[in-house]
Amino acid sequence: MTEPPEKQSVFMICDLETLKVMSDPLHLQIIELLSPAPQTVGQIAQQLGLSGSRLYYHFNLLASAGLIRVVETCLVNNLVEKRYWVTADSIEIDPDLVNFSTRSGQERVFEVIESAVDATRADMLRSLQARRSELERGAPSHPRNVTIKKLKKRLRDETFQQFLDEFNQLMQAFEDLPDEEGGEEEVSVYAVNCFLYPSFAFGDENEVADAA
Repeated sequence: MTEPPEKQSVFMICDLETLKVMSDPLHLQIIELLSPAPQTVGQIAQQLGLSGSRLYYHFNLLASAGLIRVVETCLVNNLVEKRYWVTADSIEIDPDLVNFSTRSGQERVFEVIESAVDATRADMLRSLQARRSELERGAPSHPRNVTIKKLKKRLRDETFQQFLDEFNQLMQAFEDLPDEEGGEEEVSVYAVNCFLYPSFAFGDENEVADAA
């Protein structure tokens, strides 16, 4: 197996078509699973519990958009097998594409958020289903901690920003943890998905009218 080429540090999405490709929940899951190391369509399909034939179309879309690329091609049983890898360590979106002051920008923000939520939901459900399948096949019980919380606080912007800076440092510490070696009963894959956002509510229409 040849050493894969280096990735970019950041892939910047600057056009609407690429944003639409990236925003598909299935595409987000493929990108996430490809991030650690190059893999084939079949390997990703197995992890997603899907048929490989269903994923070729999506891999082609991601590759055409530049989000993933072929890093190795080999011949297996007279068939060409490709190994794909993400183009960059992280993906960022040009702020002009998601400018909330415009109607089109607002719609794109909605699409990105819906996609992220759907991808997280699909990943959690797939994980539970995969673990249930293992237990049904006789895998030993091994309870693990899962934390799901929903909190709201009334905070000044500067207080929230201070907390956000500390939170990002903690997330960076999690990202910097080295992958550890061991069997399935010794080492588990843990995922962190967080949404920190200002939570607005619709006001009383009479109050709005009085204020006007």
